[in-house]
Amino acid sequence: MYPDSPPPPISVQAFYVLLALSGNELHGYAIKGAVYNCSLGSISLTNSRLYALIDHLHDEALIELSGRHPAGKSGKERLHYTISAHGSICLQEELLRQQHAVEIGKSKGFLNDKTPTDIQRLLLRTTTKLPSQIVRRGSIEA
Repeated sequence: MYPDSPPPPISVQAFYVLLALSGNELHGYAIKGAVYNCSLGSISLTNSRLYALIDHLHDEALIELSGRHPAGKSGKERLHYTISAHGSICLQEELLRQQHAVEIGKSKGFLNDKTPTDIQRLLLRTTTKLPSQIVRRGSIEA
């Protein structure tokens, strides 16, 4: 498949873990917090999902162990991870894929409205009869 066609996209959770590790070596809980922050709170990993994902990314050679280092206020040693060279390439490919999608969205005018999307949703709710199910994962109550 590759190099004739690009590799398939990585999962959203894997993307944010690689993004979190792109500039730092971090231990598990720090990765969890960085993923939450980088995703603006949209990705919240449970501990079991976090460590399963770390194991998967390590098995795929996207991240590497960088050893045990003191962490936090206690200074307790924790296992730290870093992005691998292969992981950096995968992250770059995913960022380029997303950049392309953003450029398409811009060309279609989706990013021209400077009104924040939460305000747009509120305005939509007041001007439109919405289905009782959801608009955007339950963020608007009909």
